[in-house]
Amino acid sequence: MIREEFNEKIGEFEGVLQSVASDIASGVLFEKLTPSELLKRTEHYVNRLGELATRCEELMLVLKPEKAYTIKSICKNLTQTLATFKDVLLQNTPDPLANSRLAFEQLRKALTDGSDLLFLMREVRDYPSPLMDAILSFKKASEAKGAVISIQAKEDVQPLVKYVLSRLDEFRAALIGLEKKVDEMKQIMRELQEESLKILSDKTHTQTKAAEDKAEDEGEKRQLSLSNFKAEEN
Repeated sequence: MIREEFNEKIGEFEGVLQSVASDIASGVLFEKLTPSELLKRTEHYVNRLGELATRCEELMLVLKPEKAYTIKSICKNLTQTLATFKDVLLQNTPDPLANSRLAFEQLRKALTDGSDLLFLMREVRDYPSPLMDAILSFKKASEAKGAVISIQAKEDVQPLVKYVLSRLDEFRAALIGLEKKVDEMKQIMRELQEESLKILSDKTHTQTKAAEDKAEDEGEKRQLSLSNFKAEEN
């Protein structure tokens, strides 16, 4: 089942994070290692964290689809940090230890990103979408009953079916409302952009006009001074 697998993956993910943190704290991992040695000591951690993050992203999108943006964003933060860590260590450079220092900072960042993801995993596990939770419970109940469901089994499952159907309309309405809000936000952003461009355009026009007026005034002053000078000569 999805929930059982997800809970197992959460435990493993937390264990890998703790192992990395422990190795850093104990000095097994430190920034003065050569890039090749640092990669050798961390590669199994990095690869496993990436695999777990990818799988947990898939499971979370099933369990709580309404948080898809947050789920994808936090998972992407971690996977990109892990990719950057490996890329830095694999670069050819005249100063390998500088690369180790940069990579080590990415490793620390991966711990932070991983902690954020772990917090989100627990939230999704403890508070899944009511609709998806009901669907999964219904699926589990159906599988447990087998191919032939007794009349009593149908009576057991019937309230759950009614609940799922009633929540479908709510979920559909929520999606429609969300799409409407997104459209409204896009419209606001367009209006803000247009207003900003207008303000910048007006400001540029005002500055240009002021510069032209100033130049014109200075020209008139020079002409007056020249006229006065000629008058004095005469």
